[in-house]
Amino acid sequence: MSINLVEARISELQLALSTGSITSVELVAKYLQRIATYDIRGPCLNSIPILNQDVFEQAAASDARRAAGNLLGPLDGIPYTIKDSMKYKGMTCSSGSPALEHVVANEDSFVVEQLRKAGAVCIGRTNTPPMMASGMHRGVLGRAESPYNLDYLTAAFSSGSSNGSGTSTAASFAAFGLGSETVSSGRSPASNNALVAYTPSRTVISPRGAWPLYPTCDVLVPHTRTTEDMFAILDVLTAVDGTKHGDFWREQTFVHVPEVERPRSFLGLKDSSKGSLSGKRVAVPAMYVGGHDPKAQPTFVSQEVIDLWQRAKQDLESLGATVVETDFPLVSNYEPTNHVVGFTPDWNSKERGELVAYLWDDFLRENGDPEYPNLASVDGRNMFPRPEGYIPDRYMEIKNFMNYPGLVETARNRNGKSIWEIDGIAEALPALEAQRKRDLEDWMDKLNIDLVVFPSAGDVGKADLDTNDHSARHALQNGVKYSNGNRAIRHMGVPTVSVTMGFMPSSKMPVNLTFASKHGQDVDLFRYARDFEQQTQRRKAPPVTPALPSDEIKLFDVARGEQAEHPPDLSVSSAVRISEDEVQVTGQVRPHAGVELEVTIDGKVVPSQHIKVEGENWSVRATFTSFEPPIPLYGGIGKVVKNVLIVILAKSGKAASGKLVFIEQKGQIQQ
Repeated sequence: MSINLVEARISELQLALSTGSITSVELVAKYLQRIATYDIRGPCLNSIPILNQDVFEQAAASDARRAAGNLLGPLDGIPYTIKDSMKYKGMTCSSGSPALEHVVANEDSFVVEQLRKAGAVCIGRTNTPPMMASGMHRGVLGRAESPYNLDYLTAAFSSGSSNGSGTSTAASFAAFGLGSETVSSGRSPASNNALVAYTPSRTVISPRGAWPLYPTCDVLVPHTRTTEDMFAILDVLTAVDGTKHGDFWREQTFVHVPEVERPRSFLGLKDSSKGSLSGKRVAVPAMYVGGHDPKAQPTFVSQEVIDLWQRAKQDLESLGATVVETDFPLVSNYEPTNHVVGFTPDWNSKERGELVAYLWDDFLRENGDPEYPNLASVDGRNMFPRPEGYIPDRYMEIKNFMNYPGLVETARNRNGKSIWEIDGIAEALPALEAQRKRDLEDWMDKLNIDLVVFPSAGDVGKADLDTNDHSARHALQNGVKYSNGNRAIRHMGVPTVSVTMGFMPSSKMPVNLTFASKHGQDVDLFRYARDFEQQTQRRKAPPVTPALPSDEIKLFDVARGEQAEHPPDLSVSSAVRISEDEVQVTGQVRPHAGVELEVTIDGKVVPSQHIKVEGENWSVRATFTSFEPPIPLYGGIGKVVKNVLIVILAKSGKAASGKLVFIEQKGQIQQ
C-alpha cells in the first residue's frame, strides 16, 4: 500500500509519519524535489520564491518528538507555506515590495506562532504583488504562474495577491498554505487552483503580525486541497489570540462585534456534514449566473461558467436544497462608489490614505528593523513600481491607484496620531456592521434564505495581459478582475467557504463555488461546502506539475522501538561552483557506519558514483544545467531561481537528517 505526495491529505501524511514509513525530514525532501522540478526549474512557476533555510532542522525536531512520544498534535511534522506578508522570525517580510525587500521580521505572526506550537514545518514564503495591493502585478520576486494552464492567470489580476499560496498548494509543494485577503485575494487564487478557501467572520483568525492593507477588510485565508485538510488546520489557526493589539476588529472599541462560535474541534465536521444542504433555501445572485438584476453593475459571465453553474445547481438540488435566483443588495447597494450609509463624506479617502499610512508606519516601528525604522525611511516611489504606459493601467479604476509617496509623507507628518484618532473612524465601523445586517442578514431573513452561493468568478484572465491589450481588457472586466462579491464581501465582514465546482472545457481552468452567509455562521458554511464537495468530488490535480517517481510513499507498520533511532549528525563544510557547470559540496556525517547519502541537484538525483564517503567525510561533485528563467516585462524573480538548489539526505535505518544548500548559478568559480 502506498500514497502519493500529489494530493496527499494531512491525515495520510500523518499515517505515513506515525507508521515510520517516512520521517518529516524525508517528507520535506520530497516536497523540495517537487519545488525544484516545477517551481524553480521546468515551468518555473515561481510560487515559493524564498525557502526556509532551517526547514530540515524543524523537521528533525519533529522527528525527535515523534521518537520520544511527545508529538504536539496532528500537524506535527507537516510542511506548509506562508505568504510573504506574514512575519516569520528571522526571515524577510517584504510584502512583495522592492522598497521593503530586506525587511527582517522580529517575531512570528500569530498564525506562525500557532503552527510552530503545533509542530508544523514552514517550507517557505509564497509570492505576492507589491504591498498586496493588487492580484497579479509583479512584485520584487515576480509573480506565480498557473499549474493548470500557463496561458492563464493563477489568480484574478486586480485581487489575487495570495497567488503564490494558490499555485504552491494546488501543485502539492506543501500540505497547505496561508494566504490573506482584502478584496478577493484569498478566494481568487483558490478558484483558479481548485482549492478550498475560508474567509472568516471578523475576529475568528487573528491577523496580528501580518502586513495590513485595509484593516476594515483584511482577513487571513488558509488554502487547502480538501475540506478535511481545512478542518485539520483550523483547530490550530482559530485559537483565541491573547493579544488584541494588531487585531483591528478586536482592538477597536466603536462597535460590538459578536463573538463567533467555534466548534470543539473542526475535524468533527468531517463526518457530521452529510445532508446539511437538505431542506435549505439557497439564493444565487442573478448577476453572477447570467441573469438580470437592474440594480447591479454589468458583470461578465462566460457561457462556460454558466454551464458549470447549471450543473452545480443540479447538484445542490440533488442534495435536497431549493435554489432561487435573486438580487444581491449587499453588493448592488455598495457599488460602484464603495457606498456605505453612515460614512462621513471623506472616509473612503481616509481609509485608503491616512489609515493605511499610519498602520504601515506602526508595522515598521514595532518590527524594529534598524534599516527600516518607520515608513518615512521607505522610498515611496519604489513601493509599487510598474512600467510607464503599462497596458493594464488603461482599464484599472482610478480610485484603486494608491499614492505611495503621499502615504510616506502622511506617515512622516502624523505627529504621534493614532489610527483610532482618525476623523470618521468612530462612525465608519458601526456603519459597516449596520450595512451588513441591513443588506445581507435582514435581506436573507426577508426572503427566508439559509445561504447564498455563486460562482467565484465569471471567467479567468489570460497570462499575457502585461503585453496584450485584448487580454488586459478582458481580465479587467467586472466579474473577472476580482472574485465575485468584490470588495463588499470583505468590507462588510461576510464569511465564505469556497470549493471547486468544475473546470471550463476550453481553458481547462477551474472555477469555485462560493458559499456565503450571515456573520458568525462559519460552521454552517463548512457543513454546506463539505456536503457539496463530497457529493461532487470535482477537484483534479494540475497537469503542469504531475507526480514524480519520488512522490510515492510506501506505507508499512514499524514497531515503536524501531522509530527511536537517532538520525546521523550531518554537516556541510563547503559548497562552491568549480566550473561553468559543476558544483562541489563537502561535509561530515557522524556516525558514518551504515549511513546512506542521497543528493539531488535542482530536483535531479545525483548518481551514487558522484558521491564519495571516506570515514566521516563526504563530498559531492556533479554537473548542473544552467537555467535562464523567462524574462518578464518588469518585476523580479524568486531568489531561489538564481541558485543551484542542492538537497543532501543522510539516512540510517529509519532516521534521516537533511541539509539545504544554495550555490549561485553565476557565482565565482573556485578551484
